[in-house]
Amino acid sequence: MDLTGTDLKKEIIKKIKSKINCPLCSIITDYEFNLLAKIQYDITFDENFRKQIASEGGFCDFHFRQFKKIANAKTNMFLLLSIIESEVYMNIDFENHCRICKSIDLLEKKLIENAVDLFHDFEYQDIFKNSYGLCNVHIKTVLQEIKEEELRNWIIKTHREQIESLKLDLNSMISVESYFEISTDKRKLIGFIIEKFAGRKSEAF
Repeated sequence: MDLTGTDLKKEIIKKIKSKINCPLCSIITDYEFNLLAKIQYDITFDENFRKQIASEGGFCDFHFRQFKKIANAKTNMFLLLSIIESEVYMNIDFENHCRICKSIDLLEKKLIENAVDLFHDFEYQDIFKNSYGLCNVHIKTVLQEIKEEELRNWIIKTHREQIESLKLDLNSMISVESYFEISTDKRKLIGFIIEKFAGRKSEAF
């Protein structure tokens, strides 16, 4: 994914128009999955790259587990053996530096910057108002960067209205006797509401 501002703004708008819950979470998880897929390929076929990852101690706990899910057993063994041979963990004070976390942190920072810019666009405000909005985690982060009180109040009000709208949809689902009477889009609602409150750490690979 290109990290230029223009592309990220287009991607945010595309995601939010698609009624995907938090567009920032969605972009991050797409990026993360593609990055993990590329890294596992490079670890398998590029010994020098494998040694680089090994010298960094592999990944953080979370991304080690995600890597284990998408890479085959042989690739996992290649990496673990390379880490042991690097002897980095022989140093008790060694601290792991997960390059996936670093890349995602950089992307998230750029996404927040672009989201803040978009909120100053009246056309985007209309799109946002008619969407599921951002998750609570990203709403709070965006609000920290917006200084105009009127705009801040509008974002908070819209965020609350979006939650109320989800409540109405949920109530309508509860009244249905059979789960199979509920449309596919509505069935996704539980996941949407959870993400609205808590954000999304990662896609379930």
